[in-house]
Amino acid sequence: QQLIEDGIDVLPMVNQIEVHPLYQPKETIDFCRKHGIVVEAYSPLGGGSASNAARASEGELDGTRLLLRHPSVQKVSEETGKTTAQVLLRWALQQDFMVIPRSSKPARIQENFDIFDFELREEQMRSISELAEAGQKFCWDPKGVS
Repeated sequence: QQLIEDGIDVLPMVNQIEVHPLYQPKETIDFCRKHGIVVEAYSPLGGGSASNAARASEGELDGTRLLLRHPSVQKVSEETGKTTAQVLLRWALQQDFMVIPRSSKPARIQENFDIFDFELREEQMRSISELAEAGQKFCWDPKGVS
């Protein structure tokens, strides 16, 4: 919104923001969709042990671990026969987010590609989306940038 108020001529095509089931900044996502801006889900698996929140909490707030072990995500994983990471990435795709998961392990990179042969049902999507009620952000906070 600030860019529009400042009189920008061309809006960005992509907005890379932290998005995962535990943190879904609705206002920003809605704005991007309204203006045709693609949302790239930064840390779609929750940020991991290297995230700011995990480091500040001595590993307690490892978003990836929290998401991969969450009972709702595990239930959908069992129902689909897919890993919890695949379920989370598929959830993001079905939300129309662009996802670029990070991994240095060839097996996980391949696993991350294997998300195009299934879809989550509406109730599965809803059960994962409801995790946002926690509102847990794990990565850096752009509000501190001036």
